[in-house]
Amino acid sequence: MNNPKIPTKEECIEILTKNKTPSNVIKHSKTVCKVAENITEKLIKKGFKVNKELVIAAALLHDIERHKDNHVVIGVKLLKSMGFHEVAEVTKKHSLTEIEKENKPLRIEEKIMFYADKIVKGNKIVSLKERIEDLEKRYNKSFNGELVFGKKIERELLQ
Repeated sequence: MNNPKIPTKEECIEILTKNKTPSNVIKHSKTVCKVAENITEKLIKKGFKVNKELVIAAALLHDIERHKDNHVVIGVKLLKSMGFHEVAEVTKKHSLTEIEKENKPLRIEEKIMFYADKIVKGNKIVSLKERIEDLEKRYNKSFNGELVFGKKIERELLQ
């Protein structure tokens, strides 16, 4: 089986820039990437099999269309159109306003990406609780499902 197409860090930054993704979103994505990379390295040291390149690319590209409505769906379509199908599948699961069965992060790479995004507010690393409270204020709705699910993933990844 041939390897899926996964862009390098440099290619991801170039893709974001060419796509005119706002600089604040790129900063956020770089921080999410650092968090995801740290978690991935710790898990690999513990013997987990994790596709580090996939985690890095998904972390950098997860908000490629953040400046548009329905950014997850549009971003996934864009990434697939570029041939990054596996990256698109991981990014698809980073935003769960309602945790739906078919969109729940199940693979380890999806869980790392989801969790890393949930503890980065802007380009600052914060607690899961602080990030969820910020989302609730910003969107004026409850993200309790994400908080509960995020805590479950946090325990799983950081045990």
